[in-house]
Amino acid sequence: MLGAWVVVLVLAVGLSMRFAEPLDTELTVSGLQSTETLDQVDREFGSGGDTGRVVFAAPPGQTLAAYRPALTALGTALGAEPTLSPAGRIGYFTVAAAPAAALDQARTAGLEVEESSELAPPPDSGSSPGIGLLIALVILLITFGSLTAAGLPLLTAILGLGISLTALHAATALVPMNSVAPTLAILLGLAVGIDYALFLIDRHRRQLRDGIDGHGRRLHDGTDPHRHRPGDGTDLHARQFHDGTDPHRHRPGDGTDLHGHQFHDGTDPHGRRDGDDAADVRASIALATGTAGSAVFFAALTVIIALAGLAVARVGFLTQMGLAAAGAVLVAMLMALTLTPALLSFAGRRVVGRRLLPRFSFAPRWAGLVVRHRGVALVLSVLVLGVLAVPVLGMRLGLPNDGNDPSATTDRRAYDLVAEGFGPGANGPLLVLANGSAGQAGAIADRLAATPGVARVLPAQTRGSDVLFTVVPASGPSDAATATLVAKLREHSAVNADSLLVTGQTAVAIDISDHLLDALPLYLALVAGFAFLLLMVVFRSVLIPLKAVLSFLLSLGAALGCTVAVFQWGWLGGLFGVDPAGPLLSFLPTIVIGVLFGLSMDYEMFLVSGMHEEHRRGAPDAVTGGFARGAKVVTAAALIMIGVFGGGVAGGDPVTRPIAFALAAGVLVDAFVVRLVLVPAAISLFGRAAWWLPRRLDRVVPALDVEGADLRRPAELIVS
Repeated sequence: MLGAWVVVLVLAVGLSMRFAEPLDTELTVSGLQSTETLDQVDREFGSGGDTGRVVFAAPPGQTLAAYRPALTALGTALGAEPTLSPAGRIGYFTVAAAPAAALDQARTAGLEVEESSELAPPPDSGSSPGIGLLIALVILLITFGSLTAAGLPLLTAILGLGISLTALHAATALVPMNSVAPTLAILLGLAVGIDYALFLIDRHRRQLRDGIDGHGRRLHDGTDPHRHRPGDGTDLHARQFHDGTDPHRHRPGDGTDLHGHQFHDGTDPHGRRDGDDAADVRASIALATGTAGSAVFFAALTVIIALAGLAVARVGFLTQMGLAAAGAVLVAMLMALTLTPALLSFAGRRVVGRRLLPRFSFAPRWAGLVVRHRGVALVLSVLVLGVLAVPVLGMRLGLPNDGNDPSATTDRRAYDLVAEGFGPGANGPLLVLANGSAGQAGAIADRLAATPGVARVLPAQTRGSDVLFTVVPASGPSDAATATLVAKLREHSAVNADSLLVTGQTAVAIDISDHLLDALPLYLALVAGFAFLLLMVVFRSVLIPLKAVLSFLLSLGAALGCTVAVFQWGWLGGLFGVDPAGPLLSFLPTIVIGVLFGLSMDYEMFLVSGMHEEHRRGAPDAVTGGFARGAKVVTAAALIMIGVFGGGVAGGDPVTRPIAFALAAGVLVDAFVVRLVLVPAAISLFGRAAWWLPRRLDRVVPALDVEGADLRRPAELIVS
């Protein structure tokens, strides 16, 4: 199995190196009026190529007149004419390239010279995934106490992510791929890759530690492997010590052990060779894969179908993101069910490790506290999540521009200089195309200039009967007032029966954001509906899936609400490197839904499957028993993901930082508020009704053995 996965990796790398094509960097949505109009403008009036701005300014208190020789030399080197601000201190050139030597010469002469993002080299994000992986390794070491057990989830996750990404790049030879498509695959592939392996390894270690014998029987009831209880005057096999012999009536002193087994044949005191211990390990691996592996399979299936459902939004790059991430989850699931058992077989009992910290029975005590005060715990957890979700009501979406970059970057300084010299709207002018209205150009220009929110209208361009107006808003491209202006211009066109079509990069960004926001309810409904149906089948319950869907929506609302408060409103912005506050990235909610849904379903399956297993055994304390088994792995997995995403907050760029923050906040509230408080409180409050399914549904819903209860037959667990 290990060799097969290595072959797959080599093949994927080879195909990627041979056939991969460059990723597309444009975020476009087909079918939008603004994008179709922009294509028409490019055909008729020309796009001017890929151009940017070289922005220059005299020192404060001076004008450019004092720097005319330097300005003339710069214009000659760039081959362009300058545009000067009314105050005469700031200006810019529109060029396709900017030689560094010419810019340095102008700076030496005393001018401040900056470049827009089209000309400036891309900044180094500084994000280091290695920091997140190091945090994950430390947490796994503390959790498992074994370097072998800690390294296996990271090994399988990294190997699976490598296969997913190289295969994704190789697929660009067949279909074009947007540069944002791998984003969700990287985040979710790494997250579930660690979680899935972690869940299997934890189950396997617990079985070995608790006494799985070669027949897969556990010491769960205080008996020995054959369920003989001590304490009644007999030995573990119920044989009396009445004749001075050992439990097997072998007298000591004859060269045998207490069981009469010789130590000269290389066996242990029970006469078993080392191979018998290996059989115990293999039996435990089989049982762990059949139980925890089933939960992994159904958790992955839920996430895969939900991610593929992004196609319903009919947005090209969103569909690519969803399919790429679904492929990464599929690879992670396959590796967890095949490579992880193989590696566990290599590791043997080394995965058990040693306890690095004193034993503290946190989970049973916490579960008991929550169950005793379940009503209060449920109300408080819902209240906390609801309060955190309030800011999401004011969420605004947008696409990144130079104004979203840190103030220390040259493109941000160029953006600020243009806003200072020409007004904030100069950074995002609107294009208004009047089809067949050449004879009415003057009247249309006057109406446009009179529209509230318009700073000025530049001279029109005419091609045949079509007229193109450049409208400079009074507000910046990311301001809500600019989106309002676009809507007003379109309303005026409808009222005055003008064929005015509003476009430009700013209008396109506004339309894409609105389209993505409109697609969110449908996607959420699809995700929630499918999760409800699958969890109903898995747990044969109505209340459990209903609770899971509602709790996921609460986690999502809290994550997005915290992100709006920090990155849009600027609360605690300095602590998280917000510079400046503004609208959230238009596809941030989609990414957060995809990743958080995947992790939420993982934690739900891992935690509730243990409770369901205890319930099927007839345990009276199924909630606390199942919680005690699953709480540690959920806590460890959540801390790992918070560390990974937290590294993105600390060292990420302006685009990835709010995404990483939203995911870290989402995992934090989902794991430590929803899973560790709301879930046990709600299920305890439901009582036996938690596992109720109407008779009609019970007859038609297939029975899925997610916990692997049918695998506990001894004959099936003997692995030779």
